[in-house]
Amino acid sequence: MSTKLPENKQFVDVSDYARPLAVRLVKFLLPTKIGAYSLTTLFLIVGLAASYLIYINKFLPVAGLLILVKSMLDAADGEIARRRKTPSLVGRYYDSICDFIVNFFLFWAIGSFYNIELSKILLAVVLFELQGSVYNYYYLVKRYQAKGDQTSRILEFKLPAPYPMDNVKLLKALHKIYLLIYGWQDYLIYKSDSMALAGKELPNWFLTMVSFVGLGFQLLVIAVLVSFNSHIYTLDIFIYGFSIYSILLIIIRRLFIK
Repeated sequence: MSTKLPENKQFVDVSDYARPLAVRLVKFLLPTKIGAYSLTTLFLIVGLAASYLIYINKFLPVAGLLILVKSMLDAADGEIARRRKTPSLVGRYYDSICDFIVNFFLFWAIGSFYNIELSKILLAVVLFELQGSVYNYYYLVKRYQAKGDQTSRILEFKLPAPYPMDNVKLLKALHKIYLLIYGWQDYLIYKSDSMALAGKELPNWFLTMVSFVGLGFQLLVIAVLVSFNSHIYTLDIFIYGFSIYSILLIIIRRLFIK
């Protein structure tokens, strides 16, 4: 169960499959000094290790497993911050930036091994990120409507007021990097369906559909393809299949959920 939504507003989130293990890990780590920043850094290292194994085409099942471990650690960093009641915007931006780094190197490793042209690799990365932004946008709309966690904002262009534990200088720097990577994505998805927040509360069945373009499920697809040595199809799956599905989600919301 996600701690980002009230108990009576929970939906089946296929992208959040790693949370049960993340919750167990957090319970184990709560008495220790290990915190959210450490877990974020660890998932960055694990994700880059998976990318390297893909690039050298060795131990591919291990690479697939590492991708899943990355997803668990990604769920655990925010979970431990919420359990300790230590929200952090520095951690929020650091997490998103590390996600992008891992995603980029995963696609670069796959594309480089198969000698795929750089333009196609970059296109796949951009569309992959946009698909994730569709999930993030509608999930955040749901959280606002349901009075859930609001550490993130729909548009992040203005520097937010720091939490007590945030280093202001670091927050400013990470915020600028975040905007460079994600600012235009967030704005584009928002403009594609800006009335979502003003309409009726998004139903759970729709959020479940949306969760198939969440980062967790995206990485699960890559992990399975890598594990079975079928990752040559990764770029096409995300350039075409998931992109079409994301567009259909926006159309469904605009036409049928008002």
